[in-house]
Amino acid sequence: MSRHPVPRHFIAPRRAEAFPTSRHKGFGLIEILVALLILAIGLLGMASLQTTSLQQTTGSQARTQAIFLAEDIVERIRANRPNRTSYVLTDPDAVDCDSDFAITNADIVDDDLDEWRNALACLLPGGNGEIAVNGDVVTVDITWSPREEVDDLDEGEFTLEVTL
Repeated sequence: MSRHPVPRHFIAPRRAEAFPTSRHKGFGLIEILVALLILAIGLLGMASLQTTSLQQTTGSQARTQAIFLAEDIVERIRANRPNRTSYVLTDPDAVDCDSDFAITNADIVDDDLDEWRNALACLLPGGNGEIAVNGDVVTVDITWSPREEVDDLDEGEFTLEVTL
């Protein structure tokens, strides 16, 4: 068996390179750098979003505590309705949180107010409150300061007005 030479028209011509390497050196590196820049901007945006979310969550937590504390003192006043005018607190001095707080059992109103004010100090940063009683209408104002570790949190204030 002899080999016959393959005619030239059956041999596929050599393909020319789609991108000659001499003109496009470094093009892949620029693409990578642009992609890294876009990724870095996206990650900075996500970090900013996370920080804002944390600040809003902290503010919401403080507001929720204020609502619970306002409802707590209103229910204490409602339970001791004949002495409701004794619960009036105007411009009280802020108290420090006492984790070992115990009621004295001397007077229901004093015990309720002392326990409530201690809860304000322990559960809200810089928490303080005022109570006004006008007939059967009780108004509770609670204020708090921003937490030290979150600089952009606005000072908080919550007012609850209830008719007994």
